[in-house]
Amino acid sequence: MSLIVTVSQINRRLALLLKGDKDIQGISVKGEISNLKYHYQSGHIYFTLRDSFASIKAVMFKSYAQKMEFRLEDGMNVVVSGAVQFFERDGLCQLYAYDIKQEEGIGEGALSFEQLKNKLKEEGLFNQKRPLPEMPKSVCVVTSETGAAIKDILNVFSRRYPFIKVKLISVLVQGAEAPQSVADGINKAQDSGCDLIIFGRGGGSAEDLSAFNTEIVARAVYASKIPTISAVGHEIDYSISDFAADMRAPTPSAAAEIAVPDINEVLNAAEIKKNHIKDMASAKIAGCELQIRSLFSHIELYHPKNKIEANEKNLNKTFSLIKRDFGNLISTKELCLNNTVELVNAFNPFKTLERGYSIIFKDNSTVTSVKALKSGDKIRIKLSDGELNAAVED
Repeated sequence: MSLIVTVSQINRRLALLLKGDKDIQGISVKGEISNLKYHYQSGHIYFTLRDSFASIKAVMFKSYAQKMEFRLEDGMNVVVSGAVQFFERDGLCQLYAYDIKQEEGIGEGALSFEQLKNKLKEEGLFNQKRPLPEMPKSVCVVTSETGAAIKDILNVFSRRYPFIKVKLISVLVQGAEAPQSVADGINKAQDSGCDLIIFGRGGGSAEDLSAFNTEIVARAVYASKIPTISAVGHEIDYSISDFAADMRAPTPSAAAEIAVPDINEVLNAAEIKKNHIKDMASAKIAGCELQIRSLFSHIELYHPKNKIEANEKNLNKTFSLIKRDFGNLISTKELCLNNTVELVNAFNPFKTLERGYSIIFKDNSTVTSVKALKSGDKIRIKLSDGELNAAVED
């Protein structure tokens, strides 16, 4: 029967084995720095030391870090002096650095990254930036079906835009076969009928994200007929696929936030727009009503009926004035006539006869004095009711 031990026991044994290997307790290791992190609270420095084929975790504690004369950067070529030990709690083999010396040039990984980036940039793979759909009906997610990325994306979708249709194309996101798998997934998404593609993975070390720094993935992203969002999950550094995509998101959750609008904001905007349209329509209707009333007033003002009535009124007024003036004229003439009649009557000799007087004629001439007569003259006496013939005596 084989020996049964606890995890603590096996990790302790591995730690002792490494500690007993004097060759690696004072060793200098050459490599490229990646995943660099300065822990400001503790003062320790954490990083990965890598070459083209392998990597090892490394830490430099505060007491040694304080003696550093330069600041470390990702991609830097260095020689790290220290000891390789086994961290029992996490079952992790790592390099404990005592001193770090900088080598000339940049590391192979950083150099390879820059060379590929410049090559694709010169070909124009980073120039094509299409606008994303404002309200996509469906989104295709190219990532691992077991990773955190798809869970984060679905959580954001359910909160912000629950109507969205999601199609998952599961791919490998880590390992030697990951680049081809991701590229094939993006190519497959072209026939999905979706409006948008999100590709990527959750966080990880620079080595974990290496599939998205490959030429095959970048070319698949560039060739996509559907707008793309790169969600590789490294907030600080950019990957090659970030440059090739139409939009770069620092995390899968952020990609989901970019991909769809907030339904509450959409509804609020729709309500505001509806009220704006309603106000505009009300203002337009009110303006039209005012214009119609103005036209009716204008029509009423210039209607032939009104003109006829006005002319009739003016005619009646003129007729009244003529009637009044003519009446006044008649009255004046009548008064004058009456006065003339009275005056004529006053001087009418026949009116005198009616008062008992008479007129004496001799030879058809009026006799106004006795001296005009002599005895024996024939005279004619006119009275009010007739005439008499007579002769003059003494």
